[in-house]
Amino acid sequence: MSNTLDKEYVTKAEASRRLQINRPALDRLLSRSGAPSPDPRKHYALAELAAFITAQRENRIDSLRDARLEEVRLRCERLRRDLALDARRNVPRADIDGFHATLALRLRSFLYAKLETEMPPKIAGCDALTIRRYGRALADEMVSILARDVSAWEVAS
Repeated sequence: MSNTLDKEYVTKAEASRRLQINRPALDRLLSRSGAPSPDPRKHYALAELAAFITAQRENRIDSLRDARLEEVRLRCERLRRDLALDARRNVPRADIDGFHATLALRLRSFLYAKLETEMPPKIAGCDALTIRRYGRALADEMVSILARDVSAWEVAS
């Protein structure tokens, strides 16, 4: 700005016209912290006002630039996560939770079937070694069912 602006005090309306900024926008800028304050006659130093508006525009540009950089960073992070999902390096939590629920239901029904219906007649009147053998067979069968379900899930995934 020229030297004549340095000592020039104007009203809001005149500042709006001279700085080519509409009045509501000027009011918004003047309500921000650090804005120049008027003198007792409600006049503003035009040079101070022009410098403040220029600084606010530069801050706005920096804020927009930072926001865009953050947006690009988040998009890249999302793409990395999607690529990891596609490559099956990561598995969604919902898939794991669904697998656990299915596995728990299958094991529960298996155990109830074995312990309530099959085992009592098999171990009735048996000695401890025979009961232990049936228990071991039940545990082995349960582990093989678990292994089969896990491998089937790994192949399906």
